[in-house]
Amino acid sequence: MQYRKAAYVWNLRLGTSNKHALFTETLNIYYSMLKSAGSIYGTTSFTFPLVLKACANLPSLKDGIMIHSQLFLTGHHSDVFVQTALLDMYSKCNDLASSRKVFDEMSLRSVVSWNSMISAYSRASCVGESFLLLKQMMGLGLEPSSGTFVGIVSSCSDPVFTLRQGFSIHACIIKCGLHSELALLNSVMSMYIQFGCIEDACSIFDSMDKRSIISWTTILGGYVNDGNVTQLFNIFNKMRRQNVSADIVVFVKLVSGCSSACNLSLAALVHCLVLKNGCDQKDPLNNLLLSMYSKCGNLVSARRIFDAVHEKNVCLWTSMISGYARLGDPDEAVKLFNKLLTTNITPNEITVATILSACANLGSMSLGGKVEDYILRNGLESDLRVQTSLIHMLCKCGSVAKAKQVFDRVLKKDLAVWTSMINGYALHGRGEEALGLFRKMKNDEGIKPDSVVYTSVLFACSHSGLVEDGLKYFKSMKRDYGIEPSVEHYSCLVDLLGRAGCFDLALKIVEKMPIEYQARGWAPLLSACRTHRKIELGELAAKRLVDLNPESTGNYVMVSNFYCSVGKSKEAALARRLINDRGLAKEPGWSQIEINGSFHVFIAGDRSHHQSVDIYTKLEELGVKLVEAGYIAETETVVQELEEEEKVEALKVHSERLAVAFGLVCTEEGSTLTIIKNLRTCADCHSALKIISKVMGRHLIVRDGLRFHHFEDGVCSCKDFW
Repeated sequence: MQYRKAAYVWNLRLGTSNKHALFTETLNIYYSMLKSAGSIYGTTSFTFPLVLKACANLPSLKDGIMIHSQLFLTGHHSDVFVQTALLDMYSKCNDLASSRKVFDEMSLRSVVSWNSMISAYSRASCVGESFLLLKQMMGLGLEPSSGTFVGIVSSCSDPVFTLRQGFSIHACIIKCGLHSELALLNSVMSMYIQFGCIEDACSIFDSMDKRSIISWTTILGGYVNDGNVTQLFNIFNKMRRQNVSADIVVFVKLVSGCSSACNLSLAALVHCLVLKNGCDQKDPLNNLLLSMYSKCGNLVSARRIFDAVHEKNVCLWTSMISGYARLGDPDEAVKLFNKLLTTNITPNEITVATILSACANLGSMSLGGKVEDYILRNGLESDLRVQTSLIHMLCKCGSVAKAKQVFDRVLKKDLAVWTSMINGYALHGRGEEALGLFRKMKNDEGIKPDSVVYTSVLFACSHSGLVEDGLKYFKSMKRDYGIEPSVEHYSCLVDLLGRAGCFDLALKIVEKMPIEYQARGWAPLLSACRTHRKIELGELAAKRLVDLNPESTGNYVMVSNFYCSVGKSKEAALARRLINDRGLAKEPGWSQIEINGSFHVFIAGDRSHHQSVDIYTKLEELGVKLVEAGYIAETETVVQELEEEEKVEALKVHSERLAVAFGLVCTEEGSTLTIIKNLRTCADCHSALKIISKVMGRHLIVRDGLRFHHFEDGVCSCKDFW
């Protein structure tokens, strides 16, 4: 009697420990129990399921095997409850073979035993075996319970699970009369959402007599995945009308919906609801709210949330840094990263990849170099995301050679790593190297390309004049890999054909494009018409471009530049006037140069720099040398209505020339100058920079809005094909 009482107390302690998820403590209590009793004979059949549950949840296969051996000594090895707990332990410790062995050796199996084995196969992605076991179970006359089907349905996210099997399970559930089991219905609803069958999920939701908060959050999540924000809020309003209290998961779904829709008004509304319910300081909501505002383009509100959080984690820092980097404020992203380094929080791989992206956008090799040093000091150089971002940063900062060194050091290259290097070559106009790498990726490494890498391949062809290759890869993309051409693919192909003067084929491609893509096709065609002076086709492209997208300032600028280049000043002036008439704003052109870690930004005609006198003196010196070298100003590129001499003077003070002049003033002879420009370099500046590189003996690297130009000894790497 005393023995049973002692065992009861120990079992009670084991159960309490499990209830609070203190599974290591459960094992410690068990071993203390054995020590207290002096042997394993103080245990009962109720002890082992509790201890095996702890082993399963840790998971600890070593302890589980030892306890299994003790079962034979106590005689509890044939107890159905103990055996069921044992097979469950083995399956959760990833030993499916031992789990099945225990199952096969059971002389008597309960429904729970069958459920455990079916769930074990489902967790191990053995869906076929799960269905076979279910069939055997029903063949023996056993009635499946809701737990039987929950185990199978929960594996629906596995790639081997098909929608047809899902329909079959749902039919079986109805046949077994379990269609009113709430937990099971929630699982089936979730299954349909996984397969993108939101209407089937909604049908189940509408048929429910009773709904739990899980039912509501499941259907809300379904509409978030479907991108149907309107229906998401309809369901939420229905939930409120039925006086169902929203929990943090509901707000997570709503915030995620606002993020995907980029709807700032809805975002503000949801934020108010979060504040009203006192959930704003809870993880992960504060991070999601910050990301929501960031994706809606409101960095001010995002920063307010960031500053209001007292105990910031690395995810919050990363989200804020990412917001600045993604929305065109890389300088602030770098400042925030430096501030993070002064805290006791360690940046993770995602943080580092994000700040590398900011350095890439800035075009700052010095800042990028500091981040690279941090990577090496902290042992992050083997992380694939970091390596991919590092390659991207080095390419965007003008150093393809260093990027290739990093690429060569990557031992197990995934598609993202290959794409980053291929895109780097494409940006620098090294089309042959890009295509060579692409062929090696496919043929030697057997990596299947996706639509992103094909964009880089077509971009490489476009900026290197590789017409035959471009057409070949555009066709093979769909034929060999089933990739439907996107707007980026069409745009690259039209750009390639237009630059090469293949106007008939380029026009056919544009006209075959889906109507929603066509504006992106007419734009490169118009640019090519300007280069090749194809007036009639250019006028058609100009008209179609403005008709399809009348709210784009860039389109009117392109049209104005085209008409100006072919001598139609009235039409050019009309296009510029339309910008003002429609209340649009033209993005000002600027150029940036980094000297000794400081950034200097110039706009055309800028005299605000503290070394402006020296800069303009150098410009005068350059002007004389340019003329002596045979330079003739291409005044047809000037869109303003000015006299000829005024046009020549206006060209002299374009932003990239000011940046180059400043670089020449501040750096040693023979050193390389790197210029970042936000817009496409004009034809006149392109000609001038070629001559400057020769007469000044400098390597000039210019990253404009489209690509890189390497000017050396009077020649540009783009071979005047830009």
